[in-house]
Amino acid sequence: MNFITSFLKSFLNNNTITISGELITGENIKINKFIRIDGKVILSDSVIIEDNCSLKNCKVGTNTIIKKGSIVNDCIIGSDVAVGPYARIRPDSNIGNKSQIGNFVEIKNSIIGQNTKINHLAYIGDSKIGDDVIIGAGVVTCNFDGAKNNKTIIENNSFIGSGVYLVAPVNIGNYSTIGSGSVITSDVKSGELVIARSRQVTIEGWERPSPNKKN
Repeated sequence: MNFITSFLKSFLNNNTITISGELITGENIKINKFIRIDGKVILSDSVIIEDNCSLKNCKVGTNTIIKKGSIVNDCIIGSDVAVGPYARIRPDSNIGNKSQIGNFVEIKNSIIGQNTKINHLAYIGDSKIGDDVIIGAGVVTCNFDGAKNNKTIIENNSFIGSGVYLVAPVNIGNYSTIGSGSVITSDVKSGELVIARSRQVTIEGWERPSPNKKN
């Protein structure tokens, strides 16, 4: 590792980067435009930081890419990870190797296992997620009950469908599948398929109210 003064050639546009602290880098770093660095930031070999990112007190592993518009604070990100675009990694989070944290995903105080994919519009807070887990679009861990934060545990190889709400505290077992649109309030055993949503109802003969229709 070397101080950033040894690697100015890594910056595409030096005068658009603000450093308020210490930046330590490996080799073959690529840092794009409009970047803010605060506190102590460690970038391992072959890291890419795209435009308009903010990094604070974090360590980023080898071959990881932080895509444009992402905010990374007080956390550890492993190797071969993709973060963003427009993702937010909040304090006390640890992202495992080869994981994907996609667009508009927020991670807070959570451990994410290896090769886990959280690709679209999700909130993961106060959680422990295992390896090879897939989290669908719009998934929310409902961690705060009005008085305290509660923990969500999702074990290895589970699949969480789109639009699922996981009401903590809750534990999802290995190889479990949660159907899209479910609200999960109880633990799920390993290998189970769980669907927890209201039954669809069709009202025959219903007419949409019209402001122009006389009573």
